[in-house]
Amino acid sequence: MNQQLIFNHDFVWNEHEQAAQCSCLQAGLKVIIFIKKPEGWIADAWLVQVKEDYFFWEEEIEAALDAQPLGEDAILRLDGSA
Repeated sequence: MNQQLIFNHDFVWNEHEQAAQCSCLQAGLKVIIFIKKPEGWIADAWLVQVKEDYFFWEEEIEAALDAQPLGEDAILRLDGSA
């Protein structure tokens, strides 16, 4: 990874996206991350699971940001079944 990420640990449920939402800073840019809820999960349970597994999700976010450049909207969407 070329640039350090600073994770904000600001996990919330985003009803519109049906995903856990968090953010990080990459080179001063705030990146919004949506981690989509897998089928069969209840929203509150998924949010708790993402919070508990935040080290795993930090690695997934870093890998995704390394693999693909962000668009102008600075939004990253991850599949929760990762």
